[in-house]
Amino acid sequence: MSTLVQSINSLLGHGLSVVIKLRYGVIALLVIGLGAAFAYLITDAESGGLVVSVVAIIILLAIIVNRPLNGLLVWLFFMVFIESWVEIPMGAGIPDMSFSRFAIGFLAIFMLAQAAISKFRFVRPGWVELFMMLTVVGLAMAAPMSIGPAPNGVVQWTIAMYFTPMVAYFFAKNLVQDRQDLHQILWIIALLGFVSGLYAAYEHATGHVLFLPKDKAVGRLFRGESGIRLIQGLMGGTGEMGRALATTIPVTFYLFIERKQMDLIKIALSTMLLIQAYGILITMSRTPWLALLIALFIMQFFYPQFRKVFAIIVLMAVLVIGATWEQVERSTVAARVGDDNSTLEGRQGRWAAAQNMWRRKPIRGWGYGHYEDKSGEYRTDGSRENMDAIESDYWYVLVGGGLLGLFPYLAYIGAILYYSARLFFRARAPDWSGFIKVETLTVVWAVIICLLLTSYTAKQVQPVIRLMTFAVSGAIIGSHEHLLRQNTKDNSPRQ
Repeated sequence: MSTLVQSINSLLGHGLSVVIKLRYGVIALLVIGLGAAFAYLITDAESGGLVVSVVAIIILLAIIVNRPLNGLLVWLFFMVFIESWVEIPMGAGIPDMSFSRFAIGFLAIFMLAQAAISKFRFVRPGWVELFMMLTVVGLAMAAPMSIGPAPNGVVQWTIAMYFTPMVAYFFAKNLVQDRQDLHQILWIIALLGFVSGLYAAYEHATGHVLFLPKDKAVGRLFRGESGIRLIQGLMGGTGEMGRALATTIPVTFYLFIERKQMDLIKIALSTMLLIQAYGILITMSRTPWLALLIALFIMQFFYPQFRKVFAIIVLMAVLVIGATWEQVERSTVAARVGDDNSTLEGRQGRWAAAQNMWRRKPIRGWGYGHYEDKSGEYRTDGSRENMDAIESDYWYVLVGGGLLGLFPYLAYIGAILYYSARLFFRARAPDWSGFIKVETLTVVWAVIICLLLTSYTAKQVQPVIRLMTFAVSGAIIGSHEHLLRQNTKDNSPRQ
C-alpha cells in the first residue's frame, strides 16, 4: 500500500513539475480556447453584451476578493461608464443584476465571509444606516399607488437611485482604515471629475456624443435659439454633468491644497482643476454654478489654506473679467447668466401645483405618475393643462411618496451632518486620534451643499452624483463614528 502511495505521489509531483515548465504554453492554450469560445458565443449584439458582462463581473469579483476597498474604487469610477451596459437579465418581473448590484453583493458577501473567520470587524451601525433603510422602505411604500412606472418599476428606481448610492456610506465607513485609504477614495472621485470635465470639453468642441446610457438616443443639440450646446454623453445631460462636476471640484481642491510640495502630482492636480472648472463652465447650468460658489465660500471659512486660494481665484476672476468685459458681454456665458428665463422661471408654477397636491396627501403621497396625470387640477396660474415634470427632487418625492419618503432621506443627510459637527469639535482636541483634520470635514460639507442645492431645482436622475457624495461622507465621517462613541481618554481601535 505504501508503495502505491509513493508511486501516486511521484506521478503527481512529476506531473506538477511538467505543468510548471509548460505553464506559459498552458496559459496560451487557455487564452486561445477562451477566445474561440467567446467567438462562438457572440453571434449577435445581445449575446456579445452578455459575454462582456460576465467577463466584467468576474474581473470585479477578483478585484474585491483581492482587496475589497479596490472593489469600491472600481465601482465609484466605472459606474457611470458601464452601469447600463454590464448587466445580467433575470427575466420578466425580476430586477436585472447590474454592475452596481453585483458590486454591492460581492462586497457584502466577502466582508461577511471575512468577519466570520475574524479577519474583519464591522463598525457598529448608527443613525445613518437606520435612516437609509427607512428611506428605502418609505419610498417603496408608494409602489402600489403608482401609475407612471409599474410597482416593480418603483422598487427598482428606489434601489437604483437611493439604496445603491446611500449604501456607499456603509462600505466606505467599514473599508477606509487610514489616511491612505481615504486619499484613494478622494483621488478616484477627483479623477472621475477630471475625465468628466475632459469629456464635456470634447463633446462641446466636436459635437460627438459618447458614453450614452443604454437605450437612450441623442436628443436636441442646443438650448433653444441661444446657440448653447447641450452636453448629453457620460452623465446623461447638461444639468447632470454640471452637478457631477460641482461635486468633484471641492474634492480636487482639497487634494491640491494638501499636497504641500510643488511636484508633478501638484501640477497634475492643478491641471485637473482647470479642466473641471472649464467643464462646469461650458455646461451653462446655473444651479451647479451657484451651488459650487456657495460650497466653496462656506468651505473657506473653516479651511485657512483654502481661504488664500479662494481669495486668489476671486481676485483673478475679477481682473480677467474687468480686462475683457466687452468680450464677456458678447459671450454665451453672459447670455446664459443674463437669460430672461431665470432658474426659477417655469418651475415655480410646477412647484405650486406639487405643493397643492402634497397638501392633500402629505404622509404617504399620491404614488408616482399621478403628478403628470392630475397636476392640471392643482395649478395656480389659471391653466388646467397637466405638467410633465416637477423639476425638483424634493417635490417629486413629496408628491409621490409623501413625508414617509422624503423625511428619512433628509434625516439620513442630517445624521451625517450631525456626526460631522461632533467630529468638528472632537478633531480640535489635543488628544485627537483620528486620521482626519478639521479641514477634511469641509469637503463633506461642500459636497452635501452641492447635492442639496442642486436637488432643489432638478430631479436627480444620475445616481453617481449621490454615490460620490455619500462615499466621501462615509470615508471621512463614517470611518470616525466609532470615536464619537468612545470616552475622550479612550483611543482604542475601531470596533
